Amino acid sequence: MSEKTSREEFKMKLQQFIETTKEQIVTGKIPIGEYLPAELALAERFDLSKNSVRKGLDELVRQGLIVKKLRIGNLVVSNKPFDQIILRLGYYPSIQEEAVLSKLLRKFEEKYPLIKVQTITLPYDHYHKTVKDFFQNDIVDAVTINYNDYCSLSQSGRELFEPLETDNQNYSFLEKAFLKEELYVKPFIFSPIVLCYNEDHFKKAGLAFPDSGWQWEEVLKTASLLSKEKKHEKHCGFYFHSLSVNRWPIFLLQNQVSFMRDPNGEVSFNKEKFIESVNLCKDIFKEQEIVQNILSDSDKDAEKLFLEGKVSMIMTSYFSLNHMKEAPLNYDIAPLPYLEDARTLLLMIGIAINKHSTKIEAAKLLLNYLTSEECQEIIRTETLSIPAVKHIAERTGGEKVYQPPRFKLFREIIPTFRLYEKLGLSFQELNEIGSELRLYWSGLITEDLLCNRITAKLFKASQENMDSEENVKSQKE
Repeated sequence: MSEKTSREEFKMKLQQFIETTKEQIVTGKIPIGEYLPAELALAERFDLSKNSVRKGLDELVRQGLIVKKLRIGNLVVSNKPFDQIILRLGYYPSIQEEAVLSKLLRKFEEKYPLIKVQTITLPYDHYHKTVKDFFQNDIVDAVTINYNDYCSLSQSGRELFEPLETDNQNYSFLEKAFLKEELYVKPFIFSPIVLCYNEDHFKKAGLAFPDSGWQWEEVLKTASLLSKEKKHEKHCGFYFHSLSVNRWPIFLLQNQVSFMRDPNGEVSFNKEKFIESVNLCKDIFKEQEIVQNILSDSDKDAEKLFLEGKVSMIMTSYFSLNHMKEAPLNYDIAPLPYLEDARTLLLMIGIAINKHSTKIEAAKLLLNYLTSEECQEIIRTETLSIPAVKHIAERTGGEKVYQPPRFKLFREIIPTFRLYEKLGLSFQELNEIGSELRLYWSGLITEDLLCNRITAKLFKASQENMDSEENVKSQKE
């Protein structure tokens, strides 16, 4: 007998087993509540191996006719087969590592065998625009979305997002941030920005570890000493990616810089404090002789250099600490040093459901599962991200990855958490200011020109927003 004939016979036998058993269930010969014959008996009856029988049983599970009871048998639960539902989940590429997403989805599909989750990686650039387009055209049923991207879509929230129920198990500041009229995004994971340092470098240089009393002057002084200790190597005492929108705005927040607009859209801000803040960044770049990195677009430079031992301190997040899960490195974290006020930026990622989806109920099952205690516990024990459920995040024990000694630091610094909205800027405006800072830090424009260009850009943005709101108002009328 040829191999091809053998394979065809096997497929016929397997299909006969599935169809025969299915017919017995549908016609009531094997009623709901009863168990199928033992797998060995089924294998003998249909001339199949036990593994082949299990494949056939898996198909009956997917059709919703039976469920497998561990160490008991295969229970008939329905006589009406269902087609499998395909859910499409859009997500940030980093979520795979930050929340072991593949594992969570696999467990979800085991729990709900009639639902298959199809993942779609969405680009970081213009993420919010992609989400809007994909939602309106019913390309995805649910997405992971961070606070910045959600704020860029918040005016469209009612038209795009399915309203969700609040959950008093989550940290209240997470839901409060996502609550715009209604809750459209369920908190999933979060992280403040913190200081991360190499313990071995500090010990070798005879320096005290960073603490909550550090100001940026102390960072610059210590960074210089650490670099001198490694004078024969190319080394930075402290580094952060200069143009990351999750890094440089912190200096403005700490210096209590805010941008105000009058009814005509004219913009005002404390230029002295603004220049003081951005000049501190400039001093950091100058001290570490890395001005050339101002033109870099990589947000992973800091962690990469830190892992290579070329940097002793970095500004980072709990999300980014996941890059160091397997690293043979003695490191710890500390609160971010401060200027006028001790403040840090809060990063949040949640899950939202497409209001236009034809599978909203299945999408809600997925959302509820990913934010359930079971999944939040997996995130806590297998990643360095912080789960949104408070009592899970603050639990200890059972960790499967190395945690730095001060990992629970996030609990103590909650009063310092701030959102970029405190600056009075939209996420788009932050990016535009970042483009101007690129020119200033590179020495291509002066302080006065920097402030004038920012004022002009923000005024133009205000005028465009006012025109847009007026158009929407006139259309409603």
